[in-house]
Amino acid sequence: MSAVRRSAATADTAGWALGLGWLVWWAWRTWPVSGLSWHFFPTGARLLLHHSGLSLYGDHPELQIGPLPLLLTGLLEPLPRATGRSVALLLMTAVGPLLLLALQPLVEGRHPGRRLLLAGLLLAPAWTVLSVRWGHLDDVLAMAFAVLALRAVAERRPVLAGLLLAGAVASKPWAVAFLPLLLALPHRRPRAALAALGGMLVAWGPFLLLGSRTLGALQPPVALARASGLHTLGVRGEIVPAWGRTVQLAGAAVAALLVALTRRWPGVLLVAVLVRLALDPQDNAYYVGSAALAAAVFDLLGTRWTVPWTTLVTVVALWQPFVRDFPHRLQNTTGLTHWWFAHQSAVGALHLVWAVAMLTVVVVVSPLTRSPVKRAS
Repeated sequence: MSAVRRSAATADTAGWALGLGWLVWWAWRTWPVSGLSWHFFPTGARLLLHHSGLSLYGDHPELQIGPLPLLLTGLLEPLPRATGRSVALLLMTAVGPLLLLALQPLVEGRHPGRRLLLAGLLLAPAWTVLSVRWGHLDDVLAMAFAVLALRAVAERRPVLAGLLLAGAVASKPWAVAFLPLLLALPHRRPRAALAALGGMLVAWGPFLLLGSRTLGALQPPVALARASGLHTLGVRGEIVPAWGRTVQLAGAAVAALLVALTRRWPGVLLVAVLVRLALDPQDNAYYVGSAALAAAVFDLLGTRWTVPWTTLVTVVALWQPFVRDFPHRLQNTTGLTHWWFAHQSAVGALHLVWAVAMLTVVVVVSPLTRSPVKRAS
């Protein structure tokens, strides 16, 4: 028996080494053109801490970033800009595999180690698009808090779960769609709800009470992309309609609530993300990171299959080609890459089909009685 255990431990160690090496390779491959959106964070942090203060979102509605990522970015202010950027990108990259590791005690069925490894291998390329290529700290934090909240729910820690979900909303407003996770708690739901509400009031209350134009940020001047879900659904115009963000937030929250009420807990994060993307005015490449992580959560906790098919389909469907010379992409690309850029409406339709397909998988595959409340250690 001891020999079997040693063999299993060796296999697990080799698997994690493989996964880590794969993640490092993708980060290294992506690094030469990285941090494309990172400038929003130090800029927003300076505006919050030294200029606009609580009027930040009224003055700069283009900053669709919660206050928590901006405050954390402010901690890097003493460092040289390039150093702070590199530190942030590396830390964000490390978060992905750590979140899968946090789910390990919840993974059931045969070959849990193999399932985690395969999910990690599929997550790595998508996650580094988010963490390295674009450097979106807000999305990384929102997903990290959500996954940790799921673990807290499984361990019957309602206050911690509520505070973690509040942290997600303080990182990115669309994370309100994750709040239905609290319904998975068999007891003490009011305590969890109060903790979440209190945390959100601490994060957003001062901006709403003292920043007179904060709610105007729900009508941001965001361009409406041809490959976006809204455009595919028939919305037209140069920028997102005034009701766009509100419908997006409400739609994702309602869909996640319906999934939670049917006790399909492992699919809550995925449904919240896919409905959010289906109603988004943009089709940004880094969206694949959040979607892939949510799909991995569903594969590991809501299915018994060894190969994480939901994650695989998500990464393939949402993957976008990258070109350095974006303004001249139609002149400088060929083959499939050129087709992708030249047929944005078709790409938008593909992404909408992905959202419908994944929603169907969650409803059909995830058992009604499934709950993340675990026989936890």
